[in-house]
Amino acid sequence: MTAPLSPPYPPQGSQPGNQSGSQPGQNVGQNVGQNAGLPPRRTGTGKAPKILIILGSIILALSVVIGVVIAIIGISSTAGGVGDIEVFDSGSGSVTAEEGDVLQYYVETGTEVPSCDITAPSAEAIGEGTSQTSSTTIEGRQWESFDSITANEAGEYTVDCAGTPVAVGPPVSIGGIFGAVGGILLAVGGGFLGFVLLAIGVILLIVRKRRVSA
Repeated sequence: MTAPLSPPYPPQGSQPGNQSGSQPGQNVGQNVGQNAGLPPRRTGTGKAPKILIILGSIILALSVVIGVVIAIIGISSTAGGVGDIEVFDSGSGSVTAEEGDVLQYYVETGTEVPSCDITAPSAEAIGEGTSQTSSTTIEGRQWESFDSITANEAGEYTVDCAGTPVAVGPPVSIGGIFGAVGGILLAVGGGFLGFVLLAIGVILLIVRKRRVSA
């Protein structure tokens, strides 16, 4: 006698359409819930304010430091030349010069240019002077150059201006004057630019933080 065949059974394993073992629509709901809970993404890098702050700080610091140094050097150079000028209220006096030194003769501002005699170590010692004109203040008195010579020999040079007060010394340093003025302008102009960039960066940073917090 033949035994009846066993009824067919479906293959063991996951059912079609439910391979992961979860109910239909479960993963979709989880994904939607997770995405909804994420914070909104911030747009922009937010680096511009920091860059402006750093750049402004560097420009401000360097401009002030370099400008002050240049101004001090220029003022020192100018003051050194003025300090070497000797005043002869009697109208005559002697100065010692090295070979190649330029000597300018100064008269007080508003005084008529005097006629002066110059005595040098030799006849060939007096060379052509400079075309530069100088003006300076010594102990509250204003002086302007009216003549100059170049010392071709080292030695003593005597000037006699017939009683008119004169001053004798090197030309006032033009480079020192420009250096002093340029240093001041650099410190003021560069410092102002750096301050403006720094202020803009701080303002942008504050505005950005307020927008994010809002």
